[in-house]
Amino acid sequence: MKKPTKKGRPLSKKRASAPKGKRVVKPNAVLDVFKNMDQAELALLQKAIQQELGITSDGFDLNLFGRDGPVELFAEYLRTCVSENSDAEEKNEFLADLLVELSDLKISSNGGDPEARENIQTIYDLLEKAIEDGLLSPIDLMLTGKLLADAGWAISESLKESMGNALAVASPDTQGLEEPDIVSSMLQLMDEVDQNPFDTHQYLNSLFASLPLQACVLMLHEIIAGKEAGFIQAVAGFVLHPDEALAQSVAEDLAASAQQTPVESSVIERLLRMRSWLPQSRQAVLDGAIRSMRSNALPPIKRNPPKIIKCYVSVCDGSGTRSLLVTQRQGASYQLVTVMMKLEGVADAMVLPDLSKSEVDQIVREMKSAMPLFETDLTVITRMLALAIADNCDAGIPPPFKLVEVVENLGLGPVHPDHSSPMEIMTSLLADLPPEQTNLAAVAKAHTAILDIESEYQWFEAGEALEDLLYPVRGSKQRAAKLMKVYLPARRSFWARQCAISALAMRADGKARHSLWTQMALVGRDIASDLPLDQIPLMQQVAKISVRAFEYRQ
Repeated sequence: MKKPTKKGRPLSKKRASAPKGKRVVKPNAVLDVFKNMDQAELALLQKAIQQELGITSDGFDLNLFGRDGPVELFAEYLRTCVSENSDAEEKNEFLADLLVELSDLKISSNGGDPEARENIQTIYDLLEKAIEDGLLSPIDLMLTGKLLADAGWAISESLKESMGNALAVASPDTQGLEEPDIVSSMLQLMDEVDQNPFDTHQYLNSLFASLPLQACVLMLHEIIAGKEAGFIQAVAGFVLHPDEALAQSVAEDLAASAQQTPVESSVIERLLRMRSWLPQSRQAVLDGAIRSMRSNALPPIKRNPPKIIKCYVSVCDGSGTRSLLVTQRQGASYQLVTVMMKLEGVADAMVLPDLSKSEVDQIVREMKSAMPLFETDLTVITRMLALAIADNCDAGIPPPFKLVEVVENLGLGPVHPDHSSPMEIMTSLLADLPPEQTNLAAVAKAHTAILDIESEYQWFEAGEALEDLLYPVRGSKQRAAKLMKVYLPARRSFWARQCAISALAMRADGKARHSLWTQMALVGRDIASDLPLDQIPLMQQVAKISVRAFEYRQ
């Protein structure tokens, strides 16, 4: 989910004001890379930031690839990186197009598409060759890393290593320098486009994705030292960074900065909100930073969240992905809040402000056509978020900083992780039903009826492990039997959770048939129990559809 951004105002030629006096800074290799860029490279970086915030073959034989696919487009992009005739605008057009293509490839790959996985590997191979041949400049390495991060791809170790080597080469003695120009330029640029701190954080996070850890720490240290309130707000989101050392460094730098310059209370409020989303091992450092920042905090500013119009939640798809959607109104304008949750927890969050009513209605219609949505209220929205945040904690992957923006706009209080098991969720859902709706006859009826409900969602298994298991087996029936015996037993907890979360979503909608969520919960309860899988029709159907999908892709 990538948020469309507004077009920024034309940049002023006025430079950011320099701080009074001079200060000595430690050598910072990443800053040296920026200082050693020529005008063309600096122009490219500036244009890339503006675009992001709203504002010949040359070693690659393009004839090896189709002319319209993502592989060919990436090869063309690499060509522009090494061509002396390409300009910043051309390269940024490739980056924008590639973001769409690579994001789609990632989605297809997650859905079990072997061709998508092959294309992803081919693109990684092209990148590896370009890095091995030394064809990419430091700025190209950084922007390519940002592209991959924005598309949800992993950053290869060779890209990080190459970036680290570039930093080492470009690291002369820098003692006695004044405030680094690159930080001042970034402060000025992002201030002039009036970027909100959540968007700024998202941009910085992906921009720094290809940098070695220490380079990220140094860059964030310099940004915090700039004492710009907007950047302090944005950098606070790095306490949710997956790397504990980087998150700790940011927390300590924020505390040190607050001792010199008053800090906005909203920064502290956000740190408190994020605290419970982190493992206990990281909470102690954050607690110390919060205590220090409170001693020099500005008075809080009360903000009224937009009015809630409607709330929606979806059932799970076959991969465990589900979404929530809230429409809001503030004055004459409308906005839309949405969160995507996956097996590992909250994966993406987004607030789309300043929309017309027709634009909001169109987005809702499109989402309803793409997935089953059920109307609900903020209580269920909060529960869904709490369950997903618990998944983040269990996976060791903190949720994105933009989740803070979502809960603020929804006017929610603290949202703590809810570690309820699938059995606990379903037991709670079924607790108040009369015996005739949960007895053996009702369960038997649910097992039959659920097959018609599930057919709407096409739940099935996919992935390389499944393909490796099924490929040597001949015959659809034999393959389904193999899945039931070897593969699906280890997936019981996954499918039980699918049923539990989906039943919770269905029950939230007062207009939905009462039997829908009841049947889903009853079947899910049996999956979570020790009932043999071959006595659960839903699991037999999952096996059959998984085989059908596998055979279709072959």
